[in-house]
Amino acid sequence: MRKNLTHALTAAALVLFCAPAFADGPGDGGPDVAAPPVTTPAQPAPAPDPVAQPAAAEGRTGIIPLGDALTINVPQGYRFYGEPEARAYLSRNNAAVPPGAIYGMVARADADINAPDTWATVISYDAIGYVQPETASGLSDASFEADVRAAREQQNRVFEGFATPPAFTAEDPSLAWAERILAPGSQGKDYRYELKELGRNGVAGLTSIGTADQAPEITAAAAEIAGMLSFTEGERHADFQPANDTVSAYSVPGLVTGLAASTEPQAIADPAGGTGQTAFGGLAGWFPWVALGVILLAIAGFLMMRRRRDNEDEA
Repeated sequence: MRKNLTHALTAAALVLFCAPAFADGPGDGGPDVAAPPVTTPAQPAPAPDPVAQPAAAEGRTGIIPLGDALTINVPQGYRFYGEPEARAYLSRNNAAVPPGAIYGMVARADADINAPDTWATVISYDAIGYVQPETASGLSDASFEADVRAAREQQNRVFEGFATPPAFTAEDPSLAWAERILAPGSQGKDYRYELKELGRNGVAGLTSIGTADQAPEITAAAAEIAGMLSFTEGERHADFQPANDTVSAYSVPGLVTGLAASTEPQAIADPAGGTGQTAFGGLAGWFPWVALGVILLAIAGFLMMRRRRDNEDEA
């Protein structure tokens, strides 16, 4: 055991003696300062998530039904947008909403409908009944423009006069005019072009909003867009049935002013040369039978009274 202890002490001494041999030598260790910290290249801050932008509205082409009375066939050079886009467009441009149901709007295929310089045409339908074309003569009245100005005041709409006076086309039949809707020098869209297509039970409206320098383009496009629009079978102006359909309280001038001509029944002549018609529509067809029934009841009552009187005299 003593021998093993001696060997252990000898090994420990050799280790202590040889340790400096594994060092780097005496050398110059330099000043006794801490080593500079190890740095890593700065990492860029994480980019924030992009804010989701609303998707741009996508227009449509082809045949599109608009309610029960209208259909539009949009070619490749144009795009049709729905009611939300049409109402947003009117709101952005502070334009009065056309009367009736708003179905959408049409713009050129290369146009950005959200751009401030873009014009567009809003499609609407007002189920006001059959408008009598004979009333178009009122457009030539000397007081007509004054009537329009007074109506716009009631409607809180700016009216700076007609850019194009109202003109009625009996063959279609249709009515077109243009208004200046901002005071001179004002910023924004100052031109409103209206085209009304008359139907059996209402009027289709094409309302174009733009600027005066766009007037030639808008006028030309309005004729194209009107060609895209058609009444469904049985809803054309020529399909009017005097004995069953309702005559509108609006005259042709009333389509411009936006005011009904009268709330009283209006007698008209049957375009086909038949019996008269009033704003009570189908009731007019029953009137002769009702009148005949009243007459027969009166005769029956008279005969009964006479027979009773004869019986009393005999008694």
